[in-house]
Amino acid sequence: MNDFFEPRFLAVCLFMLFIGACLFLAMWVSPDLRIGDGFFREGKQLGSVPTGLAVASEIMPTAAVLYLIGTVAVGGLDGVVLFVCAAASPVLMRRWLAGRLPAARGRTFGEMVTRHLRHGPTRRWVGCACLVAVVPLLIVQLQPLGHAAQLIGLDDTFSQRLVVILAGGLILACATIGAARGATLHQIATAASFLLIAPVMAVMVMLRFNGNIGTLLETAQRKQGGAGAYLGTGGLFGEGVAGHLDLLAYAGCVLFGAAFLPHIVVRLAGTPDTRSARKAAGVGAATLCFLVATALFLGFGTAALVGREELAQEGPFGGVNLALLAMALDGSETGQVGKLLFFIMCAVFLTILASASVLLLSGSASIVHDLGLSGSAEVKPDARRDGGAARARLVMTGLGALCILIAALTIDVNPQFFLVLTYTETVSTLLPLLVYGLGKRPVAAAAIRHCVLVTTVINLVLIFLSPLVSGTAHALFPYADWSVWPMTSPSILSVPAGFLICGASSRRTQAGKDAAGAATGTATRSPQRSAAEAPGRGR
Repeated sequence: MNDFFEPRFLAVCLFMLFIGACLFLAMWVSPDLRIGDGFFREGKQLGSVPTGLAVASEIMPTAAVLYLIGTVAVGGLDGVVLFVCAAASPVLMRRWLAGRLPAARGRTFGEMVTRHLRHGPTRRWVGCACLVAVVPLLIVQLQPLGHAAQLIGLDDTFSQRLVVILAGGLILACATIGAARGATLHQIATAASFLLIAPVMAVMVMLRFNGNIGTLLETAQRKQGGAGAYLGTGGLFGEGVAGHLDLLAYAGCVLFGAAFLPHIVVRLAGTPDTRSARKAAGVGAATLCFLVATALFLGFGTAALVGREELAQEGPFGGVNLALLAMALDGSETGQVGKLLFFIMCAVFLTILASASVLLLSGSASIVHDLGLSGSAEVKPDARRDGGAARARLVMTGLGALCILIAALTIDVNPQFFLVLTYTETVSTLLPLLVYGLGKRPVAAAAIRHCVLVTTVINLVLIFLSPLVSGTAHALFPYADWSVWPMTSPSILSVPAGFLICGASSRRTQAGKDAAGAATGTATRSPQRSAAEAPGRGR
């Protein structure tokens, strides 16, 4: 009988109740099952503040909550650079593109970019590019479930993979039941929870060092990097020229990719007008800047309070470093679930649920609408037909099952591989299409195909030949070495290629319009001139 009152058993029971509450919330806000269009987007407009909180939650998915804190803990100044870029990304979105998004309404990223073209192969190319960006990020959201299982005492690989499959199945059930309404509500709850938890943990970290930031930094440097190395550059990618270029390329991907992912763009495009879009983006930027400011203390606190060997096991870009910090603040060990660790695990699960749900929605929307499984985008929802929602849920279930299986099989793979693939594809392929697609001179269909094909091939080939795949201890194949490309990110080549292709097409389109306008003007002026000269010839 005493086993029922064991702290670990009570923590597991409370955590199951929390999961049940998430499922109930998803069922409560579930849209009408007969209307397919309401599955992917909200039926009514949200206010600027809720939309901004949802945007902030979308920009700080599980990868940001866990992995970026790990980069600060292990990489020092390099991690701070990446964190600052993540905070500046929504600011750049607000000033650059947010005002133009409401005019390009669409259910998917492909509909927005190709709105001037007929539904066909071009939109399918854009839909494939969206899947290349969304699916790796979805996989990397589910990987921390295996690390969380390790913290509660499940050390064998089979148990960790089983936890990923079971918890991933619950997340998939929440996503398919709650659809867009449930995902948005979970995102707002995620942002609100971290607005409460992050400052509390930051204060707890500072109390450990009597409020002295200098002591915190000195302790973190002494435990992780030694004299001068931790607070200098080169902690993540090396100190050579290639390492500094790699840091700049990766930071650029985070800066121009974190707030420009397809699902974030579609959410801001659903706002009623330009002012609402900019206000929502401003709320998201302010929220994220506050969370980043507190997360920097958490990253340095992790470096100062958690052993170097424990962080090294998780890798520079992976692991559940926030949970390790919670265990250090609780004074608990692996297998013990303290009070702070319990709340952190609930917040992390809510973050995984929210981010995975919106990514599942984005990926399945691209399959249904962009790849042509639902026909024309102009078809309006009909309450007498239930095929739209059934088809959407079927596609989401298939996509989610595939990603859950891959995440379970790759729990030991460095998440940097998936993050680089997502952000590089976003900034080199989707961002040029969005910038020129929202302009006054639309991109031609051939240029869209060439942009998607060329940049995606460059990304995949150079990543395959990079240290992410072979040649390093944290590579996808650590015992092989065929790496030729010295950097982890290929964006230094693929980003200029994408913008050059779209820019050349836009200029060519404008030149064609000018030539057509000149010819039309000549043709309209010639009859008038002939009519004016005719009386003279008669006289």
